[in-house]
Amino acid sequence: MCRYLVDRGLPVLSVSRRGEHMEGADHQQIPEYSDEWFRGLFKAGDRIVYAAGLASIPGCRQQPELADWLNCRLPVALLELANGAGAESFLYLSSVKAKKVLCGGIACEDSGQPASDPYGQSKWRAEQRLLAYPGKIRVNVLRPAAVYGEYGGKGRVQGVHRSRAFAWKSGLKRLSRYLPFVPATGYRSFVAIEDLLVAITLLEERACDGDIFIAAEPAYYDLAAIGSAASGRHMKSSRIMTLFIMLPFEILAALGVKTAILDARRSELYSAARLRTRLAWQPRARYVEFLRRG
Repeated sequence: MCRYLVDRGLPVLSVSRRGEHMEGADHQQIPEYSDEWFRGLFKAGDRIVYAAGLASIPGCRQQPELADWLNCRLPVALLELANGAGAESFLYLSSVKAKKVLCGGIACEDSGQPASDPYGQSKWRAEQRLLAYPGKIRVNVLRPAAVYGEYGGKGRVQGVHRSRAFAWKSGLKRLSRYLPFVPATGYRSFVAIEDLLVAITLLEERACDGDIFIAAEPAYYDLAAIGSAASGRHMKSSRIMTLFIMLPFEILAALGVKTAILDARRSELYSAARLRTRLAWQPRARYVEFLRRG
């Protein structure tokens, strides 16, 4: 994101625990994600994008207190600091997982119920507290679907989940040599990193305030579609294979052991109609094309 903004000629200050310095941007390294280390960093007129957080769903289950701090309480604390410094806006990168939607339906920003798992719940609580903040600063929430891809820009290519995507590609290619089918799964929504960056920029250019937007491309994919694109061979869904694979996890779930793999059977489809209609956002990338190019 910083590279994208620098390429657009904008002044950028990145803040993280990493020590790398990106050409064209200022960088502030901090030893830990604590609001104390952000005091004095914000200035009048700043536009802040909060992209930190604990994004691993299993990690959030294992460390719910850390998830609540990074995904909820810290951004709220930083919003207060930013408002006190006279910053112009605060954009929170949430997730479509902030709400649990009905299986099979196409969800918009208002669909579904607040999530109950540690990851989604921390995102939902953050959204509510940030949008209810009474300061003068503009506050908005952007919920991306699963993010993939790379941004090359004027510098080196920077990828998002690139190694994961190509691990899938390699594995599915090997599988397709022996089996023409994969387990039947639900469909999922995705969004390319470069399309997401455009959405972030549009939110600031249009001076949005108090809004929630979903960012997702207008196509949905199950494992068979992903496997076909990744392997270059037509792969079919097998419900029998799904029954065999899921049986041990069904037994664990019956015994009270939560297993995220069972969610793979649910379709989670999201619409970015609000973002497209209000801000004229036009996602250009498609996940299957990204896999085919690799």
